[in-house]
Amino acid sequence: MQWDYWRLLTIVSLSGFVGLLFGQMMTFMFLASLGYALWLQNTWYQLWHWLQKPKKNPSPSADGVIDNVCRQVEQVRQQNSSRKKKLAGYLKRFQSATAALPDGIIILGDYDQVAWANQSAAVLLGVRWPRDSNVRVKNLIRDPAFQKLLSDPAEKGNTATVISPLNSAMALEMKVVSYLGNGRMLIARDMTQTIKLQRMRRDFVANVSHELRTPLTVLRGYLETFTEDSPAEHWASVLPVMRQQTDRMHIMIKDLLSLSQLETGEKKLQSVPINVSAFIRAIVDDAKCLRQFNDHDIQLGFMSEQWLLADPDELRSAVSNLVFNAVKYTPPNCKIEVSWQVDNTYGNIVVRDEGEGIAEHHLDRLTERFYRVDSGRASTTGGTGLGLAIVKHVLQRHDAVLDISSELGMGSRFCCRFPIAKVIDKPLV
Repeated sequence: MQWDYWRLLTIVSLSGFVGLLFGQMMTFMFLASLGYALWLQNTWYQLWHWLQKPKKNPSPSADGVIDNVCRQVEQVRQQNSSRKKKLAGYLKRFQSATAALPDGIIILGDYDQVAWANQSAAVLLGVRWPRDSNVRVKNLIRDPAFQKLLSDPAEKGNTATVISPLNSAMALEMKVVSYLGNGRMLIARDMTQTIKLQRMRRDFVANVSHELRTPLTVLRGYLETFTEDSPAEHWASVLPVMRQQTDRMHIMIKDLLSLSQLETGEKKLQSVPINVSAFIRAIVDDAKCLRQFNDHDIQLGFMSEQWLLADPDELRSAVSNLVFNAVKYTPPNCKIEVSWQVDNTYGNIVVRDEGEGIAEHHLDRLTERFYRVDSGRASTTGGTGLGLAIVKHVLQRHDAVLDISSELGMGSRFCCRFPIAKVIDKPLV
């Protein structure tokens, strides 16, 4: 600032001195002041022009105030550029992190339009960014529960359960979250498995109560007769029934404990070579001792002499459940096939029967605890409804799967598929 004053004073003084020599001091001082003012105006114009586009236009070359202004502006511009790069980096990392989330994230604008959405939002809700940018989310998701949530997010804890517009079998929990004052974010979470587990838990409690209530009712009724004066021959018919119901409860509790051990991993999984052919023959011999065995034609098919790496106790539990079920639920004199097959991908233990078959809508739930196609058969077969659940968990511990196929009137096929890595040649003794 002082430099500008000294420069103006110097110009006016010199012009006054020159004007004095020519006898026109005031004229020269006026012209010098006017020239300096025009130069200063041009410099300020250059400054204004530079401020509009500092990257494209050259900065004005002037000392003093204008030079200081240029320096300050350039310093602020560099600071803002650095801050902008940092913010852009933070935004990029935020978008990358939210894009990787399994939950659908939609950033809403002032009028609930889509400002940004991650990839999961496209998978769960069909909302794609930038295709749906600036489209009101109400026009994309028309579920009434969601529409109500969006209009009044404070209701019911800011959540609503809706059906995915892309998959009717998928249940989503929708939540509206406020951030940075008036900003709003929509979060969609896949709750299908959670809801399924909750339903299974409710069914499990109800089924356990039902299964235990029947034998306990029988035992209680018979025990009450002990207080009465009954003939000895009466107990001859009562005690076997009490023993049968007690055994049923014992087996049920034993199976529940086995399932608990399988799920929690309490029992360490062994991996020993098993001669599958001899193993299956022993289980079939046990099946022929069942009271439900009635001249069933059990045929064995061993297409491979290879062995299997598995836990003997758990494998016996799984395969015996399948074979015993085939005997229990297959009419007398019908054929049951038990085979061991190996292909390029799996080692397969297959149990096929010629029973009544199972309707297709039951197949997905057969491995649930206490799930039965016909609950009336439990009293005649003595089953607990836990066998296939045990089979599923045993196979999961062995990295294997249970494949079930059936058709009404055509019988059923249960296949235990073990990865080929667990199939080995007969070990050398």
